[in-house]
Amino acid sequence: MKSPPHTENSANILTRLSGWGFPPEVLQRLGALAVVWGVFEAHLETTLWALKGEQVEGTRPSTDKTSIADWITELGEMWPQFGHATQEVFCAASQAAFDLMEYRHAVMHGSMLPSPTMPTFIRNPTWNGEIRKRPSHDAHVDANLLDLALDCAWVLCRFVIAAGELGADPTKVSKIEALRRDVTRVRSQASELRHLTSLMNSEKY
Repeated sequence: MKSPPHTENSANILTRLSGWGFPPEVLQRLGALAVVWGVFEAHLETTLWALKGEQVEGTRPSTDKTSIADWITELGEMWPQFGHATQEVFCAASQAAFDLMEYRHAVMHGSMLPSPTMPTFIRNPTWNGEIRKRPSHDAHVDANLLDLALDCAWVLCRFVIAAGELGADPTKVSKIEALRRDVTRVRSQASELRHLTSLMNSEKY
């Protein structure tokens, strides 16, 4: 039985992408990263409401007029209801999230440079001599790097879900403390993903 046109076209597109350096295992991880990051964003917004004690029913929430970058920054700001040790984890999670956001934005919105081993996405390029509002940055992609990104995104999801529970009961800080090691680990990973080009050009890498 002949496949419908959209199935044939999809198969041809996947073959073309594989030739650009996106075999099935890479495409699978790209899709997973998109999904998990979306889960993180959704929970981050409601977590900020909970931490601020914001009642949003029937009103426009404070997050409705701000960006995901603003939400991530706010996550890492001082929360007076928590002690210093808990604040450290919040700050580390915010830093990891910001670096991962930059990596994810480059992948999802950047110009793609194909490669058989490690394609690269460049966001806000200046190839035509143009002046950009935001600085250019890149994201390298292969199965291992995307595993790092997925790990980061999943830990951040766990963190914001646990942080959201603190809005109702600030005594549950033990859940945040239990995530300290994982959050510290993915902060380093996210930094590596965001700054990989600079790291590869360093003699110490």
